[in-house]
Amino acid sequence: NNRPCALVVKKGSFSSYQLQNTTSLEFPMLREDAIKIVIDNMASEDIVVSTTGVASRELFEYREALGHGHERDFLTVGGMGHASQIALGIALHKPDRQVYCFDGDGAALMHMGAMAINASVACSNFTHIIFNNGAHDSVGGQPTVAHQIDIPAIADAVGYAEVLQVKTADEIHEAMLSLKNVPGPSLLEIKVKKGFRKDLGRPTKTPIENKTDLMSFI
Repeated sequence: NNRPCALVVKKGSFSSYQLQNTTSLEFPMLREDAIKIVIDNMASEDIVVSTTGVASRELFEYREALGHGHERDFLTVGGMGHASQIALGIALHKPDRQVYCFDGDGAALMHMGAMAINASVACSNFTHIIFNNGAHDSVGGQPTVAHQIDIPAIADAVGYAEVLQVKTADEIHEAMLSLKNVPGPSLLEIKVKKGFRKDLGRPTKTPIENKTDLMSFI
C-alpha cells in the first residue's frame, strides 16, 4: 500500500532459534570480566562512553556492585557504532580528563570511518577499547567478520598513536598501565569469549537521567 506499517509481536510468541553458524574462538575471558578489570584500572575522574547493548548493561551492573553511581558513564542506547565519536567529542572539550570508549566489534565495524576520524584528530586523552568476541552478542550472537580481519593493523594504518591487543587478565592490567603513560589516541583490542549472563539486568536510569548525570559529572 506504499504506507508505513508496524507489526507488534508479544514477547514469547516465537520459539528459540538455533544459529546455523556457531563458530566461536575460545578466548580466556568473557567481556563482563574484561570490563571489570578495565574499570578497576581507571581513575575516579575518568569518563566512559559505552556502546549500545549488553556491554553497557554489564558496565551498569558493575558500577552498582561497586556502589559507584553512574554519572561517569554515558550509555549509548540505540546508537550502535556512534560511541567512539561521542567519546571523541567529550575528549576534545575536556582535555584534562581521560575519556574511554567501550566499543564492540560489531559496532566498530558498522562505522569504521570513525576510526580514521579518531586517529586524525590526534586527541591525546582519548582511548578506544574494542571488546571483540566476533559476534553481535546483544541481538542473538550472529557472527561478525571481526576475527577474520586485523583490527589493530587497521588502527595503526589510520594513525592511532598507540595500538595494543590483549586477551588475558594480566595483559589487560599491563595494557591499562601502559596506556596511562603514553599520549593517545590509543586503541586497545580485547579478545573475549562470546556470551553473557542470562540474569544480566538492565539499567535502572533513563537515557535522560544518564545524560544529565554525565553533564553534571564533566
